[in-house]
Amino acid sequence: MIAGTQTPERTRRTVRRLIGAREHQSLELRRAILELEDAAVAPLLEILVEEDGYAPAHAASILGDLRAPAAIPPMLALLRGTEWHEVVHDAIIQALPKIGAPIVEPALQAYAECDDLDFRIGLLDALARCGVHDDRIYARLLEYLDIEPDGAAMHLADYGDPRAIEHLGRAFDAYMPVPTSGPLRNQDLIELRCAIEQLGGALTPAQQHKYQEALEPLERWRRARAMTTPPDHAARPGRNEPCWCGNGKKYKKCHLDADRTVASGEGAHP
Repeated sequence: MIAGTQTPERTRRTVRRLIGAREHQSLELRRAILELEDAAVAPLLEILVEEDGYAPAHAASILGDLRAPAAIPPMLALLRGTEWHEVVHDAIIQALPKIGAPIVEPALQAYAECDDLDFRIGLLDALARCGVHDDRIYARLLEYLDIEPDGAAMHLADYGDPRAIEHLGRAFDAYMPVPTSGPLRNQDLIELRCAIEQLGGALTPAQQHKYQEALEPLERWRRARAMTTPPDHAARPGRNEPCWCGNGKKYKKCHLDADRTVASGEGAHP
């Protein structure tokens, strides 16, 4: 049935099939809801703000695919009221950038009105990936670089402004490596290097030497572990933990999307 031919009640019944969905909702149901286009927005918003479990996360994801500006205020409110480890929190951060330019003003206003660091980090994550270059966003990202270099480096790489290379280089030089035999330390240097290179820059010889010395424990661990297959879902790392593949990048910037695709049955693992 094509969009616009269902009655409002039938549309609502179709969308509310999301309630009770598990981690991976039916792809057939997702396609059916997307085909409803604007008619699906109101019942999706009901699920987003009224339900619990996985349904609000699925609703947020589909609202992002529909690029529904009406979803921005409730998404921001829910983002502020949830913790980083809650599934709907992550779903909103992934959905907001899909809506694009309409998120910029409300997200910047929310950033100015709330000083909660976790909430601000979520907003910066979304703003960095919304496809809009705005000096206000860039300035907030540079402020964050002084607070949490590894997270800010990832967001600056996503934002895609080569002006950041100079600032990332200074943050790299200022970082004091932690002397340890443990493999999962000095994460900041990994993310700073990745961001510099993604933006078209390169480490200086001195920076390269610093990197190799600081990350030698990681290299030894990776060679010894030689992981070639992903862990099962229960054993996967958190979004901000090093990826299971052993390359040192955070999981969310490495194999998270691929693992989700495999888990949903949409493709084979690389």
